[in-house]
Amino acid sequence: METQTTLTGLAEAIDLGVMDPSAAEFFETPGGFTGLRYNGVEYKRVSLRRAMPIAEPSGYISVADHENKEICVIRSLSDLSGGQLRIVSGELDRRYYCPEIAEIKSVKDKMGYVYMELRVTGRGRIYDKNCAVKDVNRNIRMLGDDRLLIFDADGNRYIVPSLAALDKKSVRRLEPYLF
Repeated sequence: METQTTLTGLAEAIDLGVMDPSAAEFFETPGGFTGLRYNGVEYKRVSLRRAMPIAEPSGYISVADHENKEICVIRSLSDLSGGQLRIVSGELDRRYYCPEIAEIKSVKDKMGYVYMELRVTGRGRIYDKNCAVKDVNRNIRMLGDDRLLIFDADGNRYIVPSLAALDKKSVRRLEPYLF
């Protein structure tokens, strides 16, 4: 009997607050923000964050109010339908925009930062982008054997989907920072 009480207490202690999709309605505000009506409460502006952006990008999405207080967790994007999925996916795409690096044009080490001139692709276009990376040990990460993720000093993310697909000059420019 005591075991049952302990398990019930533990389940209550780690309640994730998983969203009931039938009680939720995401909407776009006139100002372009994402709002939510949930369990009779209207939140005019919510933020969405992936709990596991790399391992589980379609699952465990935290929904928080404008004061960053968590309202609920979306277990899976597949729980959402049509318009709801479009609104939530659009918000996540804006927050987690991550252009692909097609070429590393130059790399310079200066005063604790690594400055990179990149050729990137994203949102259907190819363009040049400059970025500064601080603390390369933390902000240039290998994802498996062949993928690379770079975080710049402004919080932007860039991905190299395959180091093997990059040209040799780009790989040589990156090699000193691959640990």
